[in-house]
Amino acid sequence: KRYSSVSLSTLTRYKRKFLSSATLPAGGRPSFVSASTQQYIARMLRNGRKDGRKSVQEYLKLIEIDMSLSKVRKLLKRMGIKPRRKIKTNFISKKNKPLRLASVKKHQHLTVDQWRQWVFSVETRGNLRGSDGNSYYWSDGGDILQPYQTKPHVEGDGGSVLFWGCITANGPGYGTTVMDCSVNLTVYVDILQTSFLDTFEYYDMNCNVIRFQQDNATPHTSEIIEDWFSANGFIFETIRDWPAQSPDLNPIEYVWYQLRRRLNTYPTRPTTKEELEVRITSEWYKFTKNGCLKYIGSMPARIKAVIRSGGGPTRF
Repeated sequence: KRYSSVSLSTLTRYKRKFLSSATLPAGGRPSFVSASTQQYIARMLRNGRKDGRKSVQEYLKLIEIDMSLSKVRKLLKRMGIKPRRKIKTNFISKKNKPLRLASVKKHQHLTVDQWRQWVFSVETRGNLRGSDGNSYYWSDGGDILQPYQTKPHVEGDGGSVLFWGCITANGPGYGTTVMDCSVNLTVYVDILQTSFLDTFEYYDMNCNVIRFQQDNATPHTSEIIEDWFSANGFIFETIRDWPAQSPDLNPIEYVWYQLRRRLNTYPTRPTTKEELEVRITSEWYKFTKNGCLKYIGSMPARIKAVIRSGGGPTRF
């Protein structure tokens, strides 16, 4: 019944006074899918048993619920489930998982100031052709990475130019570009003799105080390399003590990620290795001391992430 003489403010005041605790029915048509079925779908997507709208549609058809893909998408959206880009992680073998875990536990009590006494290095490839496409998984959140949520990446895949560089708490070190994309023992000794030692000299760093991180690739662990480090005042045992298949433990990987993003902002792709080398070198020396300090400062979080994953892949 309508009361034209009653103002809207009066009706609002009466509603607030007498109907404030009333529960109004939800608008819209009730869902065809029961709450228990929605919980089952969410659980299957969460553990990777279902991998997207199509698989959900097929399951609903099995229980005699015919639903278009667009309606499945709306259902998942109402449930708070949306596609997320798969995290590209480093491949970790079963053998190396416990080794990674044991290694990081030895470093778990290091402070940020102590990590600033390290020099982190990387060898990575610049690609003339561009990057791989992204893959997606469906999720309603959660912090621990599951295998189906990742896209394992094996170090050394593809690429046209190899770049060696290092970062310190003082800023980026000198870099070396290897045009034939391979680092053998001779090339690595040359890198250490030039870019590596030049970095120490430029920043006036003491090899008796600074620890150096390198991966355990074959050229890095040979007897010749061990002799080189010993002859130049380094303790090789502390250098060799780094877990394999662990780029997520190396903050310089994020520097390279940022460098790749900068390379992708160029209006055209490089057409030659020489052009790619010029771009990489130009962008590399734009990194600053503050940027390097921020990346090195992530080491405690990286260590904790590996411990939480039991030596498995992390989001770094």
